Parts: sequence; structure tokens; C-alpha cells
Amino acid sequence: MSAAEIQRKSLSAARLRAAVPRLERRISELEALAIGETVFTGADPKVVAVDHAVTSTVADIFGTDSLEYSKLAQPFFGSTSFGDQSDPRQLRTEQQQAIALLKGQVALLNEQIGQEGTAADRAMRAYSDLDLHPEIARAASDLYRDGHYANAIEDAVKALNAYVRYRSGVELDGVPLMQKVFSPNGPVLQFNDMHDPSDKDEQQGFMMMFSGAVAGLRNPRAHKLIKDDPERALEFVAFVSLLAKLLDGAKK
Repeated sequence: MSAAEIQRKSLSAARLRAAVPRLERRISELEALAIGETVFTGADPKVVAVDHAVTSTVADIFGTDSLEYSKLAQPFFGSTSFGDQSDPRQLRTEQQQAIALLKGQVALLNEQIGQEGTAADRAMRAYSDLDLHPEIARAASDLYRDGHYANAIEDAVKALNAYVRYRSGVELDGVPLMQKVFSPNGPVLQFNDMHDPSDKDEQQGFMMMFSGAVAGLRNPRAHKLIKDDPERALEFVAFVSLLAKLLDGAKK
């Protein structure tokens, strides 16, 4: 992999918080290797186990194509300098270097949590408190918790679109689907009894809301990169969930 392909990994607030205790456990395991009291070699199962645990944890958190992996999993872990030499002084030096690198990474993660976690944490707590429609929660929640906010919005609207097709039996997509299904003139699904102009206005307003969700939320994110913040994504997903709940109350 070229140097240009190696980039610093951006983690969501939830993944930042989850990464810290995992790295701290690896630090404790490294510190528990009593190098100097016992002569370790590359075949020693304790060295192999710690070596594997650190490398696997770093790869799982950051990915093998990340700058963090290149710094934390190389050159100490899995290298001949750490794994095959039996000189306790050399091993102890590299043990301390590895511990220092991991502790430095933990400090950076904690700093990011302090800088970025406040707004994201508030949004995450609010998201967890939402009573989302099951179809929308199934489509969006994992993406939202992982910090993929634009994808969460896009997939929420995709789920809404599919739900409208399922409820109506109309095999269209997007805005044409919403206009066909919810038209105030002979709707397939209606939100009220359509007895008077006020009822028709309400029907048309809901048709426009469903159409707007597709045109304004799904389509732009399907065709270009949009960076949504957690608070805006929270509100958009909640809006789509509300539409799905309104759909539950519509009748043919």
C-alpha cells in the first residue's frame, strides 16, 4: 500500500469511547510481561499472545490501511526485533516503546472525546431515547451509531420508500410513487376521510412531505457526498420515522 493510501482513521464518538478501554487492556498485558526476570523468546506463548492481541486490536479499531496501524502495529509487534531476540535489555526497551506508543494513542483518543464527544454524545443520547418506527430503526440505527450520518438519513428514506410501496402495492419509486399513492385526487392511501377541502389540503400536505423526504433527503445523498452532523441527522431520521408512523395510520 502506498503512503498516499494510508490515512488517519476518523472514529465516531461511540467508537472512540469503545477503543480506549481496549487499548488500555493491551497496555496492561504488555506491562505484565516481566522482561528481565524471565528471558522471553519469539516462541514464548506469552509474547506471541500479547503480540497477536495488540496487532488484532489495533487492526480492528483503526483498520490495516490506517496511519494508526502503521504506527502502533509496526515495527515492534510481529517483528523479529520484538519476537525473536532473547536479549532482555533489547526486549525491555522495545516493550517500553510499545507501551509508550499505545499510551500516547490513548491520550489522543481521550483528547478527541473531550473535543468532539460533547455534541455527539448529546445527539447519541437523544437518538437512543427516540421511539423510532421499526422499519426506520432497522435501516438507520446502526449507521447512525457508527457515525455514518448521511448514510443513516439516506437509508431511512429508502426504507420509507420501500414501506410505501409495500403498503400501497404501487410499483413506482421516489417522488412519482409518493404523488401517485398520496394524491388528493383519488389517493391509493389516504390519511383522512377526504370529506371536505380541509381534508384534501391535509392529504396534499402529507403527499408533499413524503415527496420532499425523497427529493430533499434521499436523492442528494445518493448522488454526492454530504457531511451531516449528528444533530441534523437525528432530526432528519426522526422526521422520516414520523412519516412512517403516519403511513401506518393511512388507509386504502
